[in-house]
Amino acid sequence: MQLSIPLSDHLVKSNLKVWSSDYEFFLNRLRNHDESAFKELYHQYSGAIYGNIKRTVHDDLKSKQILELTFIEIWNSISSFDETRTRLFTWMNQIANKQKLISS
Repeated sequence: MQLSIPLSDHLVKSNLKVWSSDYEFFLNRLRNHDESAFKELYHQYSGAIYGNIKRTVHDDLKSKQILELTFIEIWNSISSFDETRTRLFTWMNQIANKQKLISS
């Protein structure tokens, strides 16, 4: 004897994510303004972003000021970052480029 049960009666839809990547966890920490996460972000990316700034702004002091303003803006606007649209490094470089324009 074979039992015939419609599958749709027994499937449960859930939006709950069981697994979360380290990257998602890190982004959530940043969005919650976790200072240690922000320090990690700074240590990981500040050198590369500074190098990108320095390529077009040849003054060391001005480049450092732009880097500082960039990370202040990142801190203030991290909640608007959408990882489905762009990568974090690209987004941060876009902020640095805006800061270069504002500072010139």
